[in-house]
Amino acid sequence: MRTTFNSSFLQSAADLSRTSVELARRQREVSSGRRLNTASDDPSAASGSVREHSEMAALDRYDQTADTANSRLSVADSVLSDMLDQLTNAKTTILAAQGSPVTDDQRDAYAKELAAIRDSLFSDFTTTFNGTYLFSGQAATVAPYQKAANGTISAYSGTTSAIAVDIDRHTSVTVSFNADAIARGPDAADIFTSLTQAIAAVLAGDGAGMAAAGTAVERAFQRTTAAQSENGAGLREIEIQKGRLADQRNASKTRTSNFEDANMAESITKMSQADTAYKAALGAIATTGRVTLMDYL
Repeated sequence: MRTTFNSSFLQSAADLSRTSVELARRQREVSSGRRLNTASDDPSAASGSVREHSEMAALDRYDQTADTANSRLSVADSVLSDMLDQLTNAKTTILAAQGSPVTDDQRDAYAKELAAIRDSLFSDFTTTFNGTYLFSGQAATVAPYQKAANGTISAYSGTTSAIAVDIDRHTSVTVSFNADAIARGPDAADIFTSLTQAIAAVLAGDGAGMAAAGTAVERAFQRTTAAQSENGAGLREIEIQKGRLADQRNASKTRTSNFEDANMAESITKMSQADTAYKAALGAIATTGRVTLMDYL
């Protein structure tokens, strides 16, 4: 009889332990709103949750990169717009200098205007964003051009290849520019040299020289327009991709919720069932503990 009593008591104690653990788990679900608090709650769901959190972290990194790229290209767009304004002013000034009659004082004023435009373009091409140059290609820490004390501007110092960043697993955008492709392109001289030649032609009253310089400025204008169009395409791609990233993250968040969050109606029902089972186990162990002399006879 003692063996039977001990066995019954141990079984009741095991049932009490099991039901108390289940009740505690269901109470935790209801209070926290989560059905997955530890990996042991549901190993399969825990694996899926880890996978989705990793996915969301990757999407967040792409989104942050897209934001930085958007800011960088927005600055570039503003700079390229200013370049177009400066080149338009240069064309207008050269045309005015070709007019007749033009006094020496007027020629001097036009030459000074072209020199100011040249300096403004130099400033545009050496624009930085977060400490890196926008127009040096991949040589982001190297200024694309240097200006000597006498105003002479050096040849291009950057690279011909540009920097591209990933804004998704399969999408990248270019976030730097080869200034030489804009300032010189296939021409023998860059825009700085062309403007220097224009200044000399204006001061000398050289009509042919001014015409040649005006044509060179027009070609630079066309190259700058093409660069701005390319930059605009990058901005549009970022806008589209950020929408996709948001959709992908929302979908991943929904899947994560399915893995982790509790169905409150179901959890409350199961908590009630666990409470009933726990009370039943308590009753059973209390009954087992009531041993009398008759149990030994």
